[in-house]
Amino acid sequence: MIFRDDLVANLVERQTQMQYAYEDRLAAARLRLDQVTSRQFIDQDTVEGKVQNLVIRQAMLETRAAVVAQLVEHTARDPVATVASARPGESVVKKGAAPAAAGATTLSAVPASGLGLAPPPKISAEEQIEQVGGKPHPEGMDLRLGHESEPGKNAQRPGQNEAYETGTPMPASSRKSSALTEAADPALPMPTRLASLAVSLDRVEKEQAAGLSNIVKPALDAAVKLRRAFDVAGLPVEKYLGKNKARAGATTTAVGGPFVPADPRGGSFERDLATAQTAVATLDGLRRALPSVPLRKPLNGELQMTSTFGYRTDPFLGRPALHSGVDLREEYGTPARATAAGVVLSAGPTGGYGNMVEIDHGGGLTTRYAHLSSIAVSPGQQVSPGATVGRVGSTGRSTGPHLHYEVRIDGEAVDPARFLRAATALNGMAQ
Repeated sequence: MIFRDDLVANLVERQTQMQYAYEDRLAAARLRLDQVTSRQFIDQDTVEGKVQNLVIRQAMLETRAAVVAQLVEHTARDPVATVASARPGESVVKKGAAPAAAGATTLSAVPASGLGLAPPPKISAEEQIEQVGGKPHPEGMDLRLGHESEPGKNAQRPGQNEAYETGTPMPASSRKSSALTEAADPALPMPTRLASLAVSLDRVEKEQAAGLSNIVKPALDAAVKLRRAFDVAGLPVEKYLGKNKARAGATTTAVGGPFVPADPRGGSFERDLATAQTAVATLDGLRRALPSVPLRKPLNGELQMTSTFGYRTDPFLGRPALHSGVDLREEYGTPARATAAGVVLSAGPTGGYGNMVEIDHGGGLTTRYAHLSSIAVSPGQQVSPGATVGRVGSTGRSTGPHLHYEVRIDGEAVDPARFLRAATALNGMAQ
């Protein structure tokens, strides 16, 4: 009896120990499961955070691309692509270039420097990462990147390859990016793939910065050359920029918002963007002003100046007299052309001018074309730059076929030679 009780007690104790051991193992397993689950949540949060950062960077790059594309559109809005490279003070007058009377000079063209402002070529900048085998992946992995599709898949679906306007062609080696290949490889760990995506976005960001630099320099150069031409002609640039701002007032009056100062620690892209926007705005404003400013030549080809502006000996009376324009020798019947757009104020015989045409270009600027053999316009008529206003002749007080050309500001005659020098410096930009 005693032996049986001991046996039962031993069995109960053994069973209790087994139960405790089982519960200990179960608790340890639960602890390991909780640890794995927590680690998975942490990893998931990390992945989602990285994906969110990539999405934000992608949105920033798309915004930058839109801004750069808009700048490109402004710089290439006009068909003009070249500006002359005349230096300040460089003479554009050559003496004795053609058979002419004593003192005759020739205005010669200045060679142009090729300044291309055409839209830069597009480069590949949008692509989706292929998900293979139906494996689960976090949302946002279909980020658009900047390079070729996954190796071995040459066919492009609609929307698979879009373009960023970055202003510089992507090198061929860049398009074969190993980083993007890794990002598209489903066999690699997710953190590695996300890191590869970040590398690809870094490269696109650098290419955009380089493209913006390619816009800044040509725009600055063109704006400087246009400013120089206005300065040579003695025209205040800000006056014409202000006019264009006033014209654009209808689109800028309904704007507003709180003032948020720019971050002085902003990156180079933001600084270059501000510089580019200023340069492009100046360039655009001066281009808009060009049609109504007499920065063109009234005759085609080289100009033979036989008499300059200012005091001279009158060819008929032999006494000192003020010459209110310049005389340009040309063959009888050669077309005389308007040097800017405007409205014809008068057209007909005008005393010593002979047959004369006067054009109002606005802003107090007028031009006169005298000694014409015939007149091709009438008062009140609107003329465009380069339009024929008449033909060279020798009417009025004239000793031979030539064009008497005047420029007046607020009714006062000024030296047209400075406008002709500016026209020569522009070398066809102001068409």
